Amino acid sequence: MMRALVTGVAGFAGSYLAELLLSRGVEVCGLVQPGGSLQNLDGIREAPGIEGGLRLIEADIRHEEALHQIVRESRPDRVFHLAGAASVRRSLEVPGETFQVNVLGSRNLLEAIRRAGIGPRILVVSSADAYGESARLPRPLQEEDPLRPVSPYGVSKAAAEAVASRYTQEYGLQVIRVRPFPHCGPRQAPQFALPDWARQLAEIEAGRRPARLLVGNLSARRDLSDVRDVVRAYALAAELDEADSVYNICSGRAYNLRAVLEAMIGLAGIEVDILEESERLRPHDLEVLVGSPEALRARTGWEAAIPLEKTLDDLLASWRGHPQGGPQLDSSAKGD
Repeated sequence: MMRALVTGVAGFAGSYLAELLLSRGVEVCGLVQPGGSLQNLDGIREAPGIEGGLRLIEADIRHEEALHQIVRESRPDRVFHLAGAASVRRSLEVPGETFQVNVLGSRNLLEAIRRAGIGPRILVVSSADAYGESARLPRPLQEEDPLRPVSPYGVSKAAAEAVASRYTQEYGLQVIRVRPFPHCGPRQAPQFALPDWARQLAEIEAGRRPARLLVGNLSARRDLSDVRDVVRAYALAAELDEADSVYNICSGRAYNLRAVLEAMIGLAGIEVDILEESERLRPHDLEVLVGSPEALRARTGWEAAIPLEKTLDDLLASWRGHPQGGPQLDSSAKGD
């Protein structure tokens, strides 16, 4: 049986990746932040027939020795590194913490694998935010475009990529890097825009708040995909027999956020007032962030298949199903 080590398994994307791998008969060893919420894994842990397929281990990726012991004992065939500090806003408030988790944590994991003397295929999840100012190019971003990040989060992801590349070049680890563009779906924490809108709409529908929807910048355009498509891309990329490659994971389409919000309001079937709040605006926010998925499509045949309307409908439904609140906020080292 193939064995996979998934860091950040209790996070938003991590839980969907675990679900996908388990459905394919892969044994999953998942790292979770000590004391962190396991809510995203509730459906998986309660499902029949997979009790032996998912093993959870508490570990902080900032602690190298703990990671070394886990890697040495689990000896995975595949490693999916999703754990990380995922919030741009929080990175502006505590940049040191973001760098410790995203850069040092990535280095610690790769060093643990090197010290264990094993040769798994490793997927390191970066972010489209690493492109930064390159997003101003008059075309979708390509993997060869320079990384010019504008936030501590983006800088940390670019630095983590450099660490991953070094471990490939100097130590021969088989690492592939991916840069997912914004993705959403059920289980995503409301610190991100779309689940926050869905939460507010569900509360308005239930009569728990006035019919006023608070938003940030709606003029931005974003390349949006469904998280379930994104984790399929992770699984496909991890099977590529290559090293030090990098792939965008994106739909190739730029959606105007105001149009996305209006579509979500239409699905909810209610009338609301839209109010912009200054504290929800981010400094140095990129007006457009859209990528080209052609490289990954050419190598694997992957493409984003789930329509945005279904993603939004499922997101709304998930919040309607949580009358006391939906997914927990992501902790700094739990990761997506």
